[in-house]
Amino acid sequence: MALRTPPSWLQNALHPAENDRLTMQAIWATTGIIGTSSCAVSASSPAAMTVEVAQGWGVIVGNYQPNMGVYNFYNDGTVVLPIAIADPLNPRIDRVVVTIQDSYYTGSADDVIFQVVAGTPSGSPVAPATPTNSISLATVTVGAAVTQINTGDITDTRVTATTQLPIGDITEVQGGAGIAVTSGTGPVPVVAVDSTATISAQDFTVIKTDGIGSVNDYSTLLMMGAL
Repeated sequence: MALRTPPSWLQNALHPAENDRLTMQAIWATTGIIGTSSCAVSASSPAAMTVEVAQGWGVIVGNYQPNMGVYNFYNDGTVVLPIAIADPLNPRIDRVVVTIQDSYYTGSADDVIFQVVAGTPSGSPVAPATPTNSISLATVTVGAAVTQINTGDITDTRVTATTQLPIGDITEVQGGAGIAVTSGTGPVPVVAVDSTATISAQDFTVIKTDGIGSVNDYSTLLMMGAL
């Protein structure tokens, strides 16, 4: 192994995509969704032999082999996924996942997909394993001879991605034009933003206790979940 240079920083050099992903791993530590509502799985309405995956972000730490780095993905709208026909005699448990396919490591596809991994019908069914390079979003209990999937059949299995960035309590937010601080103490103060106001970086200051000091960049606040 050797020291790797992230391609983001060198103008006139060629780099594998893996180096880019390793750069992202300096930010994201673990596989998971970004945001509590991202890629949530729900029953279709009206109920049918389908489930729906919501919009949202996620990251997958590649695990075909070590040092693959982090894949980011974004789902820009609701996706409907079919559930296979139920077994007439026994229930089964299916698993809904999002998978990164990368032919550099295995196979021939290069994409990100949602898929339903069907379980094996049994009197005591168990969910199939999560595939390599994937996030498990939910398990779906498919009863014997059922013709629709209902909300109670779906179990949320999503986990939230963790970050490598230092996290600490926000002890104070000082408001300005368009920003009203209704609770100025940590760990996350309550901040109301006037959607009709024009807000600049100078309109607020965040004071943290993790050694970073003050932050007054709106995008940084959003990333930290402070707003």
